[in-house]
Amino acid sequence: MEKRIKSLEMITERLMRRSTKHTVGLITPYPISNAVFGDGIKGPVLRYMFPCSGVVSKGLVKLGSKPKVPVMLFIKVFNEQKSEAKGIAIDKRFFSIEPNLSVSAGDCLEVVLEPSDEVVTEIWLSFLWKPEMKDVEAKSFLIEELENDLLKKKALTAE
Repeated sequence: MEKRIKSLEMITERLMRRSTKHTVGLITPYPISNAVFGDGIKGPVLRYMFPCSGVVSKGLVKLGSKPKVPVMLFIKVFNEQKSEAKGIAIDKRFFSIEPNLSVSAGDCLEVVLEPSDEVVTEIWLSFLWKPEMKDVEAKSFLIEELENDLLKKKALTAE
């Protein structure tokens, strides 16, 4: 019986050496943001050019105060051949947006504020841009490497 147990332990040990554990870390969506302050803000409040293809998925707009009448925000994606725009009436101080605009490398994003009778003195904008998987850097690590890296960082911060 002991011989059989030792044999099973040896087989298990060999299998454990062969099995490597990996994990993959993906880069999160990139934030695109800007804030503008002044008297009677209007016109472009955010501009950005995309280095690779992806999707502008979510956004948040914060105004300095709640508008009495809605203000118009236009989100435009354009390049040399095409242009796509979405207009949004903002009637709250905090406003969530899901534009879901597809972008290609070299496309430009322009967000324009066009208040009607409302005077806007402060606007904050933030969007999330998710690059296509082919442009996302994926790294593969051995679990052991990650654990060693974490231990080294803990040792450095403890000093």
